[in-house]
Amino acid sequence: MTRFAKQSWLASLMLLAANAPMFAQSDLTNRLDGLMQRYVDQRYFSGVVLLAKGDRVLYHKAFGLADRERQISIRPTTNFTIASVGKALTATVLMQLVKEGKVDLQRPVNDYLPEYHIPNGNNIKVYHLLSHTGNTGNYMLHPDYDTIRATAKSHHDLMPMVVARVSDKDTVGKQFRYSNSGFILLGRIVEKVTGKDFGTTLQNYIFSKAGMTNSYLVPKGFKAPEEAMPYELLTDKVYQAVAIRQDPAMGDGGLMANAVDLWRFGHWVQTTFPADLRQQMWSPRIAQRKDSDYGYGWAISQQHGKTQVSHDGGSAGASADLRLVPEDGYTVVVLINQHLNPKEVSRKMLDIVYTGETEMPKREFVRSVISDIDTKGFADVKSRFSEILKTGYEYKPGTGDYINLFNGLNDVKRHQQALELAEIAALENPTAAWPYEALGDAYFGLNDKEKAKAAFEQALKLDANNYWAKLMLAKMGRD
Repeated sequence: MTRFAKQSWLASLMLLAANAPMFAQSDLTNRLDGLMQRYVDQRYFSGVVLLAKGDRVLYHKAFGLADRERQISIRPTTNFTIASVGKALTATVLMQLVKEGKVDLQRPVNDYLPEYHIPNGNNIKVYHLLSHTGNTGNYMLHPDYDTIRATAKSHHDLMPMVVARVSDKDTVGKQFRYSNSGFILLGRIVEKVTGKDFGTTLQNYIFSKAGMTNSYLVPKGFKAPEEAMPYELLTDKVYQAVAIRQDPAMGDGGLMANAVDLWRFGHWVQTTFPADLRQQMWSPRIAQRKDSDYGYGWAISQQHGKTQVSHDGGSAGASADLRLVPEDGYTVVVLINQHLNPKEVSRKMLDIVYTGETEMPKREFVRSVISDIDTKGFADVKSRFSEILKTGYEYKPGTGDYINLFNGLNDVKRHQQALELAEIAALENPTAAWPYEALGDAYFGLNDKEKAKAAFEQALKLDANNYWAKLMLAKMGRD
């Protein structure tokens, strides 16, 4: 070995050591096993996780069932609905079309889609769509969404709902407002400028280049173990299969992929994708929340002194997170066939990578309440519910916990239980809109439309911007 080669080898070794965990691979595996077992025990985790550094997989394991009715286990290669993680792929396609001169980030949307007469479409630029600053709304909140979803096969099929939800107010570029509609518009632009359907463009611009051999745009029917059936899972024994409620897979997300394919995509974006395009996507454009920014199709945050770029997603019975640490070459993939916070899992895995430890997950509020109902009886929980609302179990619940509880009870057709607990919640929180949302949903499930209407109207009196109450009232008005 020459003196120069020896110096280069030593420098490379030192660099690797600086970026590596401070413990052996076997110790890393054991610590991650401990974390994931806690998720299985406390949250009934069902899914696949993968951790890689560069082109080396450090941890890749499957937990739970792909089909609970037939007791078919998830495999490490099982495909999942990745929900809004697909927005990162759409953005990555779009940026390549920018490089090819087919799309201009500064041009207004109406230049590409004039036939749809999009409100404010002369002011909304392509880059506004990529950064969720176009105030384009959420087409999934359209009253006809459930009807149209069942037959929609293209972005064009969704465009009437998209156009109807776009705001005509002059708020373009002023604030971050997460918009599924914006990425439907991007998907339609991609189809217009390429002359090909969106699935073919994904294959040409992403799957083939990144080596994603098991990814596709349209679910094939959730056949386990190749695909994980999506579930609303409340306890290990209380669940509902919700494949029929899956959103159509389009530019805003929903494609099917496994953990290996998403790792390949993450590694490709970090190493092979043009650096100038990567820099544009991963540069902060707007504050997303107090601890993160948003670029073009990717969120940007900090953890352990390192910049992370990521996208998460959730839909009926599915949750996903793809998280990259470009400085050190890490890729984390979390795929779950139930509603559970995937970002929390990713971040705790990276806690262990960088520090060797993390705060272990606690039993969630929803799972605790329903488990108590089934083990101690509904009368016991109802008698204690006022106190449960105030203190929770292992932690004090927030509004989102309460909403998830009532959504869960209604999902599994326990409308009467939801109704009786929501009545207590309304007494305890007389100025909050969410108990009346819960009452409205329970009455709707019990087919008492008049009382449901009254409950949703009360929710609107307390919160004039309550989207769910507006949506349900519009839906009942059309029935």
